[in-house]
Amino acid sequence: MADKTDMNFYRAFEDRHRGSREQIKARLRVYLPFVEPLCGFYADAAALDLGCGRGEWLELMAGSGFKPYGVDLDEGMLSGCRELNLPAEKGEAVAFLAALPAESQVVVSAFHVVEHIGFKQLQSVVSEALRVLKPGGLLIMETPNPENLIVATQNFYLDPTHQRPLPPQLLSFLPEYYGFEKVKILRLQEPVELSGGKPPMLFDVLGGVSPDYAVVAQKNGRSEILAATNPAFEAEYGLSLASIVIKYDRQTGAKVRQIEADAQKAECTAQEIQTIYASRSWRLTAPLRWCGRQARLARQQGFPRRFKAFVKKVVRCLITYGAAFLGMRPGLKLHCASLARRLGFYGPLLRFCSRCCGGQKFKYSPRLTPDQMTPRARAIYAELKAAIGQRRKGNG
Repeated sequence: MADKTDMNFYRAFEDRHRGSREQIKARLRVYLPFVEPLCGFYADAAALDLGCGRGEWLELMAGSGFKPYGVDLDEGMLSGCRELNLPAEKGEAVAFLAALPAESQVVVSAFHVVEHIGFKQLQSVVSEALRVLKPGGLLIMETPNPENLIVATQNFYLDPTHQRPLPPQLLSFLPEYYGFEKVKILRLQEPVELSGGKPPMLFDVLGGVSPDYAVVAQKNGRSEILAATNPAFEAEYGLSLASIVIKYDRQTGAKVRQIEADAQKAECTAQEIQTIYASRSWRLTAPLRWCGRQARLARQQGFPRRFKAFVKKVVRCLITYGAAFLGMRPGLKLHCASLARRLGFYGPLLRFCSRCCGGQKFKYSPRLTPDQMTPRARAIYAELKAAIGQRRKGNG
């Protein structure tokens, strides 16, 4: 039971941390523009996948017209190939490659294998691949990208069988050194929003670089074979650390310039406000602003109705007493009415006074009635009336 558990450990680990079968197949489709043109030049298009795992690449290659074969040391991973009847066997990848005859393969691939082996073995994989590939054949090596700082410092070490990260410059130099004709670095699996032009944040600088990369190398061959793969080799792939840092620096610089411009604008505005505060007109209009603030404060504190009623009462009293004042002075009343007519607001003034008096038609009264007097005025009026009455009786 323990042996079976150990046998299935790595497959369970890959299922969780690398992705489902369909996800891996979707990611591997990026290589089809490189390999599919070769089927037109080789009828017997043999392809070897080192460390074939669950067989996603074998399945894609078979669907593209190749005759793939896989080799892997892990029985748990190979069970995924057997479940789909994919051609694969248990074996050590470097030794299996070294045993193949020269110019027998169209494609040699190693997806997430090179980080599991020592550098001497890696050199053997590259040199032996050059030997066994047909003219114009392709070597594909995919591995975690240490340009992604989170991958380099954390995610890479999730897999206990990883040895050391391989920088893209090192892995791409090996096929150049051993004599491959064309070498291309493909950065892969970066976030879609970043590749679509989203401005990078600081976390994107740390972890937004393409988490995987591949080196695709083509052996020298006939010119027509090399030309058939040119479109794939000339395309650009993924995000490098340098490219995302440049975008971040440009974005940060633009923000700094905007902040400086806003600060300068705010400083100019502050100077203008200070000039206004120091002006004579500002000091002269201070009482009006104070009244406005008090009115707003009254409204905010929930007194709008009482405030309005108070103002209405004051205005009504002023109009009433004003009318009484004019009523007792016919000459002044006539002069004011004539002036109002000439200025054109006699009618509006009458309507306004009528509204202030409860909607009744406004009429000037020559004298006040007791109801229109204040309580003290009514008391004085009553005393005067009583005194006049007594005086009349005494005279009679």
